[in-house]
Amino acid sequence: MKPVLNVLLTLTTIAASVALAGQTRQLSMPPSFAEKLEPEAVLSAYPLGVIPKQAAFSHHGKALRTLILPNGKEGWVYQVGGKQAQTYQHPTREKHTVYETGPGSGVRTYTLMFDDKGVVIDVLYNEKGRHDGLTALQVQRKVRGDGTPRKDEGRDVK
Repeated sequence: MKPVLNVLLTLTTIAASVALAGQTRQLSMPPSFAEKLEPEAVLSAYPLGVIPKQAAFSHHGKALRTLILPNGKEGWVYQVGGKQAQTYQHPTREKHTVYETGPGSGVRTYTLMFDDKGVVIDVLYNEKGRHDGLTALQVQRKVRGDGTPRKDEGRDVK
């Protein structure tokens, strides 16, 4: 009986491995959010509709904060540049390092927007506050030279 169970376990493992291998595909990695890169270049090259949360987390790291966007979708916020480390000494002689930003400091904010399945469907960019930036959908439409979305673009967006 034991040899039969070992054979069945081996066959099950092989079948599961083959099934999972057929489902995995090579993801195109998005550009990094870096101070030296122009926002339009990042937004135009960001692959929309293919990057799941796990891959986004692995590539960009932990978000500064998460939020629910006005359309009800989940967003992960990342900030780049303009942060200056300042070390302060507490009255107890304990030192604390904080990262400060001032007005006009050049902080760039990128927000990944996820659909209900946990896939990045847009990237929002802001530099000077709310509602002054671009989106990856806008930039990619402009690069294509038309105002019409691709057939899979913006799916599940309310």
